[in-house]
Amino acid sequence: MVFLNRGELESKMAFGTDIFAKYRLIAGKLPEAGFVRSGGVWIARGELLFGKFLAELRLEEGKAPRVTVFDPDGVEYTLVHVESADGEYVNRVRESCRAFLLALRAKCFSEKRFFGGQAERLAATLAERYGEEPDDPWNGKYPGIGVFRRHGGRKWYAIVMNLDGAQLGRPGARCDVLVFRAGENRVAELLKTSGFFPAYHMNRKSWVSVVLDGTLRDDAILAELAAARDLLGPGSKPSAPDVWLVPANPKFYDVVGAFEKDECIIWKQSTAIRAGDTVYLYVGAPYSAILYGCRVEETGIPFEYADENVRMDRVMKIRRLHKFSPDEFPFPVLKKYGVNAVRGPRRMPERLDAALRRKMS
Repeated sequence: MVFLNRGELESKMAFGTDIFAKYRLIAGKLPEAGFVRSGGVWIARGELLFGKFLAELRLEEGKAPRVTVFDPDGVEYTLVHVESADGEYVNRVRESCRAFLLALRAKCFSEKRFFGGQAERLAATLAERYGEEPDDPWNGKYPGIGVFRRHGGRKWYAIVMNLDGAQLGRPGARCDVLVFRAGENRVAELLKTSGFFPAYHMNRKSWVSVVLDGTLRDDAILAELAAARDLLGPGSKPSAPDVWLVPANPKFYDVVGAFEKDECIIWKQSTAIRAGDTVYLYVGAPYSAILYGCRVEETGIPFEYADENVRMDRVMKIRRLHKFSPDEFPFPVLKKYGVNAVRGPRRMPERLDAALRRKMS
């Protein structure tokens, strides 16, 4: 039995958190990733080095991920967590464990765009409610930034920036700041309320800032963001066709096989997609790449279907225009264009759309 001193125990805690520190859990994907729930804890187990060791990852709300490795006799193999242990064998076990954890991370975590928890929660809720993921017009030049746009238009309704608090009269630390449309009639009212500040870097007559440090509750901010979206209104949609990035999970539907049989297939109707729009299908593992460029032929087709994975009450018809090789636009390439996750239908970054069209021409 190996006993760990205080410093080594801190290292043990870090082994699980360094892999997941910059990633946000997608709880709905835990079961399909192989996690089993036991009380309030989600647990996943996997073999290391062809079954010679067993790794266990435990996820519990409010706590850091916990990783445990067991040797062939079922005894905890604590050396894997000790930085000073640098032998060839322990390194093989350690790297095998990291591969196990990275595989789980790819299945049920998404990379965090923002620095603070409240910004991440708000972004996750907007993605779930409206299918609107933050984009980065500056392509990573400014860390911790994300622009929110209403589907069908290019206008912003909110932006999150990581700023020095001194820029809002709160010196001392950096913080996530949300700046959103409020409208000229609402700005004066909000500025009288604790937690709201004059807009940073936007028109102060119609925009307002909020520091995302938990001072204001998520539901209060989400209500303001819903109103901000409404200010753009349905009239903000452009007449030109829109471009979308849509995920496809081959575990639930064999989209590759479907397109081999027919160039037109039906697909779940998504958000504000209209006939004439372009849809790029990002097909998950084992491809993890954009495979198809499609045109939307028809929308709003009644279609009743439900199982444990998906529910549909209307579908759209999409036509395959081009099939990409999996090595042309895999996920690492998408990240270079500001796409850090493909969890639901989202607007396509203009630079990525241009790159895809060049390949299709």
